[in-house]
Amino acid sequence: MTLSNNQIKLINSLHSKKGRIDNNLFLVEGEKGIRELLDSSFKIEFIVLNHKEIQSELNFGETPIYYESESNVVKYSSLTTNEYGFAIVHSQIFTQNDFSFIRGYTVVLDGIRDPGNLGTILRICDWYGINQLVCSKDTTEYYNPKVISASMGSFHRIKFLYVDVTEFLDQFSGIPIIGTSLEGKNVHEYEFPSNGFIVFGNESEGIRSQVKGALTDLVKIPSWGMAESLNVAISAGIILDNIKRQN
Repeated sequence: MTLSNNQIKLINSLHSKKGRIDNNLFLVEGEKGIRELLDSSFKIEFIVLNHKEIQSELNFGETPIYYESESNVVKYSSLTTNEYGFAIVHSQIFTQNDFSFIRGYTVVLDGIRDPGNLGTILRICDWYGINQLVCSKDTTEYYNPKVISASMGSFHRIKFLYVDVTEFLDQFSGIPIIGTSLEGKNVHEYEFPSNGFIVFGNESEGIRSQVKGALTDLVKIPSWGMAESLNVAISAGIILDNIKRQN
């Protein structure tokens, strides 16, 4: 089967945030993403593959499959490097009732704007077994195609919320809330509690002052060189590694 004009119009609409929200659908692009998707709880509307993949060994079950030329796959994708195919997927929406804050850590993101950073943070969280993410309302959209691509399939193992971070954290007076700041304690010497929240701030401005008011402690990654700062995703990896080595 090949795509109809209405399906092409739908696919094109999912390149924008408004289209993804209005249709409650998003794109998963490339072979890695599709393979991960088939093992997830996400509902797939349909899949579009390069016609060269007609003999694919993947088990698509009852999912409708459409085959298009390589040039059309690239044309309809949001990523110029995608020649394999893509899936149209139903979004999942979580509420606070889907979360548990009694054990382990939840990552909190305050104003992360770069989709690549968010996607990489999802991958890092997945690597360290952290499956809960709380985002400020101005953090980049979870279902942005660049986020999904950068996550390398990890997006489907993370539950997420978009909230007013200050109001959210104010609910948890008895749980450690640890922020990252150059004024913090050395992360390599810090004794992390067994559970809590770890907060990462905006790529250039850090954690907002109103959010800092909810923190119970601050940690930093010490520098031995001349670089001004670390990428937020790299910082997340270093700090989560320290947490997991202790817990």
